[in-house]
Amino acid sequence: MSPPDAMHTAFRPAPHGAVVGYRVVRSLPGGPARHLTLPTGLVSLVIAVPHPAADGSAALPAPPLLSGVRRRAAITVSAGPATGIEVMLKPTAGYSLLGSSLHELVDRQVELLDPALLDTDRLTMTLGQLDCWKDRFALLDRFLSERIAAGPPASPGVVRAVLALRHGGGRRSVAELAADSRQSPRHLERLFKEQVGVSPKTYAQITRFRHALRLIGTGLSHADAAARAGFHDQAHLHRDFKSMTGRTPRQFLECTRAEDIR
Repeated sequence: MSPPDAMHTAFRPAPHGAVVGYRVVRSLPGGPARHLTLPTGLVSLVIAVPHPAADGSAALPAPPLLSGVRRRAAITVSAGPATGIEVMLKPTAGYSLLGSSLHELVDRQVELLDPALLDTDRLTMTLGQLDCWKDRFALLDRFLSERIAAGPPASPGVVRAVLALRHGGGRRSVAELAADSRQSPRHLERLFKEQVGVSPKTYAQITRFRHALRLIGTGLSHADAAARAGFHDQAHLHRDFKSMTGRTPRQFLECTRAEDIR
């Protein structure tokens, strides 16, 4: 992998449950920007922040980019130089925002070209007119809260299952999740794929991967990280890492130290 040609600010948590947080993403001059995007269990929405052109006219805003839940790492490319805000959404909030199944968005990034969905022109131009990032985040807090509340609500059982998996590090079984939501495993699986995009089992695998990655990042051995993250053994951890990144944990960390990772 080549060195990064993009950069982003530190993660900024959001004040409410639907939006997990924001990042400011800047593409550096010199061509399209490459980002190494890892599985997070979240839905990502990238909204351009336009700047005035050299002649003072307003530049035509690029359409927002929506990414579904990812099962494996990918290199995403965005045109540069440009500035935007990446919004990290809980998948059930992404379902309400989009108003349709997330299953077709798994491992994909699409342009949101329907102006009725996000009122793209008004939103992006208003973001460009604001002077500071704090005001832009506050605008997005209000805007997305209203749009998500106006969309179809996610099933309470799916919402609880997502929270249980994220808070429990992916250790809950489908049978346990279904029992908690008082529905059959088959019914939960169907709703989960519609409103999250992947099955509960796959979502648990993504969550364990993220937990193990954080533990290894603290200096914990791979064997200890595997045990604490809920893997059967170190070999199980390595298999999941290779499935999601194409590399073992050691190879992944060596190749991504200089990368722009999201």
